[in-house]
Order: sequence, then C-alpha cells, then structure tokens
Amino acid sequence: MIQFGKVEYILDPLKLGRVKIRVLGFHDNRTNGAYKIATKDLPWSQVMMPANTPAINGIGSSVNLLVGTLVAGEFLDSTQQEFIVIGTLPTKTAGVADNNVRVQGEADPHAAEPVATYQPPSTYAPVYPHNNVTEYESGHVKEYDDTPGHERITERHKSGTHYELSANGSKTEVITRDNYRLVVGHDTLEVYGNVKVIISGHADVAVAGNLTASVAGNIAAESKGNISATSTEGDITVTTIDTTKKITLAGNVDITENLNVIKNLKVTGTTHVKENQLVDDHNHVISGGSSAGNTGNLS
Repeated sequence: MIQFGKVEYILDPLKLGRVKIRVLGFHDNRTNGAYKIATKDLPWSQVMMPANTPAINGIGSSVNLLVGTLVAGEFLDSTQQEFIVIGTLPTKTAGVADNNVRVQGEADPHAAEPVATYQPPSTYAPVYPHNNVTEYESGHVKEYDDTPGHERITERHKSGTHYELSANGSKTEVITRDNYRLVVGHDTLEVYGNVKVIISGHADVAVAGNLTASVAGNIAAESKGNISATSTEGDITVTTIDTTKKITLAGNVDITENLNVIKNLKVTGTTHVKENQLVDDHNHVISGGSSAGNTGNLS
C-alpha cells in the first residue's frame, strides 16, 4: 500500500543516499506539540533509482533528496519500520508551486542580467510542459527545452557563467570570470563567416615556433600609440612582389642603421639616416627634407 511522507534528515553516515522519512499517519503523532518519534529515532529509508540508472560502482545519478520533500513509498515489513521511497511529488511550498518556474514557462529569471555590447539575446521561450529542467541546491541549472520552434539547451553555473544552444544551432557562451583552455594536441578553428575579436585590456600572443599569416585581401593596422617591430636574431623584410608597386612611408623616418634600397621607396616626410646607405638605380623619391650621416641625400 502506497504511503506518503516527508524527508526529515538526509545526512546518511554511510553516504548511500538513504534518508529519514516521517510517514504521514505513522510517525507524525504529537504530544504537547512535539513528535512522539524524534527525527533521530526514525529508521533509514532506501531510495529507489530509475531503471535506466545502473547505481553500481559509482556509475549513475546520485540520490540527493532535500529536507521537506514530499515522497511516496511503502513499508516492506509488517512492523512498519522498513520504508522504501518510490518517488517524489512536487506540490506547493508557502502557496508557491514547487515545479521549477522554467518548466512552468514563466519569464526568464535571468532576464535582468547585464548583456555585453555584441552579445545576442537569449532565445529563452519555454512552453509548458516541453522544458526539462534540473536545478541543484546552490543554483546550478540544466535545461533541455523541446518547445517547438524554440528548442534550446542551456547549462548555467550559479555564478552566472553559462552557455546556450539555440534552435538554429547557434551557441552563446558567457564567462563571468577568467577562462583557461589547455589543448595537449593540435587545435584547429575553421570559420566560414567573419570573426570579430574585442579586447578591453591587453593582448599577448607567445609563439614558440613560426607564425604565418596569409591574407587574401588587404591588411589594415591602426594604433594610437607607438608601433615597434624588433628582430633579435634575424632580418626584417618588407617586399612588394609587383615591381610597379611602392613602399610608402608617410611621415618622418629615422633610420639608425644601414639602409639598403632594392625597390622603389617613397618617403613623404623627412628622412634621417645615421649609418650607411646603399641605393641602387631605381627611383627613390623624398618629398621633404633629408639628412644623411655618410653618403648624402636620397634622390
């Protein structure tokens, strides 16, 4: 015969997921307002697991009932001491339905969280009873939403860090603190569309081997501060394959070492050369002043 009761205590000393249940009609008699059977004297009850959970060798879902949970079960002995929990029943607490608000299709409880400049809006739009939700004591949440047209997967840490997979396969990932990823093998990122990277702080890239960049279009780099390129062991080479193209330096140019001009060079500012110059018979035009330490002006 099915009986109902409430979970009174969950700290199983054997850590097997057992709980103490106060079975209604059996353990809830009172004397002067106090239960005749104290919580410590209630027997431990086993909790049945779903048939798709192995529950062996640490494999399967763990049992973590909460104090106050309404459960259904039955006694296994005539003395009504061995009670086994068959399942739980969501009801109401203080007049509020215990079923998760996300299951009920209520407004997104995280809708007021700040959104980054380029962050797409959440596709949260569950309709009862399609959203399957698991929420844990601290506030961690998993959602598998099967609402037609709004199929979505969301996993959220209590800190706010979360990811969302929307109905069209798009993914949004929000990390409220630091992020770290280690790839022991190779890593490949292939993007068919555009890529946008916005960094509010500094960016450091350290490459132990070679760095190769191949661009089919133009390259544009803009800096409000200085631009510095240093080679500690090798040369720095700027080459235009098409001999009809020029390398143009707009502004003042200071050259503190040797200057070897192999192709066309056009300087629209002032050039200061403090070491030797090697100039071949190509055109080298300077629009402005020029000073040289050893061999005279460029022309």
